[in-house]
Amino acid sequence: MEERELKELNDKIRDADLVLVGLGEELQYDWNALTQDQRYQEIEEEIGGREEYIWIVPFLQKMILKQLRQDKWRTAYKNLSNMIAGKNYFIVSLCMDDYVYDAGILENRIVTPCGGLRLMQCNRNCSHVLNSIPQGSYDAVLRYYNKELGLKDMQEPVCENCGDKLRFNQLGVNKYAEEGYLDCWNEYTKWLQGTVNKRLCILELGVGMEYPAIIRFPFEKIVFYNQKSFICRVHSTLYQLGEEIGDRGRGIKDNPVDFLCRLECT
Repeated sequence: MEERELKELNDKIRDADLVLVGLGEELQYDWNALTQDQRYQEIEEEIGGREEYIWIVPFLQKMILKQLRQDKWRTAYKNLSNMIAGKNYFIVSLCMDDYVYDAGILENRIVTPCGGLRLMQCNRNCSHVLNSIPQGSYDAVLRYYNKELGLKDMQEPVCENCGDKLRFNQLGVNKYAEEGYLDCWNEYTKWLQGTVNKRLCILELGVGMEYPAIIRFPFEKIVFYNQKSFICRVHSTLYQLGEEIGDRGRGIKDNPVDFLCRLECT
């Protein structure tokens, strides 16, 4: 990516009335990096895929991700936060690593329809209520990680209402509790109504075809109808834009994390 493209994007955001950001799968933290943690490898081997202990894994992911925040993902999100600071913005993220919530970005301007690791829910979503992470369970997993507790001492957290398993509120659980994001989604749709005929800059980062109906297709539709809008699509392979967008968009072939880190140099 050339310096002129970075300058163009900065100029478009500076001149925009509103900024819409979409974060996709390519910006998701590389879960394979967790396997570089030796203790994590030992635990995976000890658990051995046994169903009764699978619940420990997302706790470990949350714990280790917290320790790994001093890496390029942190720089990437910091640069994104700086870029949109002072603007009227909204962020739609498909990432489930929660990095976006620690970037100094207003939480009421973020919607994560795939969930994440911040809250838990009943596996059956019996009461349609989300739960805070039980501190006792988190502490127990931490002690297990530090070899202060054995695997046989681990007790899976359960729903106080029905006794079923508690799971992190993220897409993929038995009955995903959409209550975790619907209020924010409603705020997002109201915000979108205010973009009509306004100078709107859209920054789409790493959004592929995993859930195109959430970000990719709607963003293209917005640009098609709003002649005052501009979209910058960054993706390692799926960066192309339709011909109908014309000169109101740029497709950039790049890794979105590297792209954001590079903004620090401008």
